[in-house]
Amino acid sequence: MKTNRIICLAIALLTITVCLAFAEQTIIQYDCIPNYANWGGVTKAYQKKTGIQIPPDMKGSSATMAALEAEKKSPKADCAYYSGAIGFQAASKGLHEPYKPKGWEKIPAGLKDPNGTWWTVHSAHVAILVNTSALKGKPVPRSFNDLLKPIYKGMIVYDDPRIHGTGFTFVSGINAVLGGGKDLKAGFDYLKKLDANILKYAKENSYNELLRGEIPIWINADGNGLKAKNVDKAPIEIVIPAEGTLTMPLVMGLVKGAPHKEETKKYLDWLLTDEAQHLMAESYFQPVMPVKLDASLQAKFPPKSAYTKAKVLPLDQLAAQADGIKKRWEKEIEGGR
Repeated sequence: MKTNRIICLAIALLTITVCLAFAEQTIIQYDCIPNYANWGGVTKAYQKKTGIQIPPDMKGSSATMAALEAEKKSPKADCAYYSGAIGFQAASKGLHEPYKPKGWEKIPAGLKDPNGTWWTVHSAHVAILVNTSALKGKPVPRSFNDLLKPIYKGMIVYDDPRIHGTGFTFVSGINAVLGGGKDLKAGFDYLKKLDANILKYAKENSYNELLRGEIPIWINADGNGLKAKNVDKAPIEIVIPAEGTLTMPLVMGLVKGAPHKEETKKYLDWLLTDEAQHLMAESYFQPVMPVKLDASLQAKFPPKSAYTKAKVLPLDQLAAQADGIKKRWEKEIEGGR
């Protein structure tokens, strides 16, 4: 009996040691969706390089901020990734602590907080991603106005802006693209009309559904469409709408009270290296650092002329309006269904 107890105790101690070792080899990044911006490839490369795992996390930007708020007294995450306005808002709520990763000085001034509570890691633009096979002979829409045509009824998806940052960027920014005023009326009037053609407001990432043609039209980041076309070889066309589009910086922050702070700082440093920035560019998200891409890769990005009408919206203004915009969308758009 004594021998058995000793064996059981030894096994228990070994299990605890293994669990602690595993914990030390893990960094938790909220909003780490493998099929968005090549986070799957980025985290795999980092694990190969260091042995540290960064598990997938399917939260969107707003869901990430909500989780960090709920866990504020006992943080579970080490770092977080967001669309710019939501990251700005999360930092304003005191959910991040200052950190300036290596290479900080090379990030343009408008794409980082001077105190280091958030910084851009790459950028994208809102685009119309079209699975041409799923259109079944219908013409490819060329503008936001085209999306209102009855022929696209039940074919269009955009992300729920209460959960996902890309959806929030579209909902909050369409007003500016259409030339609306401060009351956002033009934007919400458009969203109400678009609702007639909506298949769903996606709460989960819709990348694979776009590939399979289950979603014919997805309003999302241009990089996701370019990856679907060039990497996954799906019949995808990436449309930069005729009216213009929205530039979307995507940002990182070090979580206040991060359980693995020192290891996370090293990871955040690495995300700004040429290696990591190239991996992100392989999913067609624009690097924030001045890295030189292979000519063959660069040629697959849309020309700069495609973005001449792109709007750059002030992150501080968007962050200040964020809660109100989400509530208004919930009441006037989702609630009106």
